[in-house]
Amino acid sequence: MKEVKYRFSPNISPKTIKVIKAIDAGLNLLYKSRAKKVDVKEITVTQFAHIGDLLLTLPGLKRLKATSNLKVKLVVNSQNYAIAKRLNYIDEVYVADAPWFARGPQKSYWNFIKQLRKIKSDVIFDIRGDLRNNVFLKFFTRKKALVGYGVGGGGALLNEEFDFVYQGHASEFTTPIFKYLGLPESTNAAHWHEDDVPFDPLPDDNLPLNFVAVHLGAGAQSRRWTIPNFIQVIKGIALSTPVCVMGVAQDASPEELEIISSIPNVINLVGKYSLLQSISVVKRSTAFVGLESGFSHITGMLKKKAFVLFSGTSDINVWKPCSFYENQITLLQKRVPCDMGTGCGKFFCDDNICLKNIQPAEVIDLVNDYLRELRSESLIAS
Repeated sequence: MKEVKYRFSPNISPKTIKVIKAIDAGLNLLYKSRAKKVDVKEITVTQFAHIGDLLLTLPGLKRLKATSNLKVKLVVNSQNYAIAKRLNYIDEVYVADAPWFARGPQKSYWNFIKQLRKIKSDVIFDIRGDLRNNVFLKFFTRKKALVGYGVGGGGALLNEEFDFVYQGHASEFTTPIFKYLGLPESTNAAHWHEDDVPFDPLPDDNLPLNFVAVHLGAGAQSRRWTIPNFIQVIKGIALSTPVCVMGVAQDASPEELEIISSIPNVINLVGKYSLLQSISVVKRSTAFVGLESGFSHITGMLKKKAFVLFSGTSDINVWKPCSFYENQITLLQKRVPCDMGTGCGKFFCDDNICLKNIQPAEVIDLVNDYLRELRSESLIAS
């Protein structure tokens, strides 16, 4: 039996961890012989989690397609389907909505099982390392082999359990599959191009030649900054450079959006465009300012300069946006006792001091210094 060094979010209760370890002990008694030789012609990668998790997986998927002759399939949740179906290095996309990753009241285990029953593959590779993922993929999908990680439990259900690199960046979670498949050595970055991120053109292209994109939102309440702080930043940047403000209507109140719209040199795009159209906005921008969110990861994948306000809820070493050149991503993070060094794991926080400690003036100075440097090098118009 392989000794497991478990990886759990700090907000998981000790009782839950005991239950997972007890289940693991039972599974190890039941599933002692797991290795399985498979003739692989197709592989399915499962990524049930949120948009940021999917985006960090994309360079590995591109490399997998580029270095093999395999049919590469992908499983995502409904919210990520709009991006996944447009990936030209993915041959087929399945949708499966894992209830434990759902944001909102709509959670159906029965529907999830029906979605899983449609999946058929030689090999299924789950990159999460979660007991629930491993259990449901083991018993409700059609495959010859299931491979992945056991760090969250359920390693005994895998035909091949990969070694997990602790504190390793999430974009490298796909790395063990290349050795498993006997593929040539390479790197994700060697195969990645900014145009590998799908986008839709804007229906009305009225954007300035040079501008800073500011995105107001984040998926979790604990990762959000106050809109008054954002308004200060927008005003500070807009004194010298046009600003396009992005997000969804729920990110700010009508009164706050009205204030944003009234700021000179600012274009309010909140709620105006689809996800894929909004990617076009970032693609056109000179720089991006935002929170620890899907759009910060999109900016990283587009190889754009980004200033990211990072909370204390997740491990910055693991979950920071991808960068492809020096100083591409500027991370602003204030360490606080409750971040536990690896992130507290909270989705809701009554007093998210990790973000409250980031001051608007600090953000304004960093962005404006960068823009001044570009102007001095004549890379953008004055």
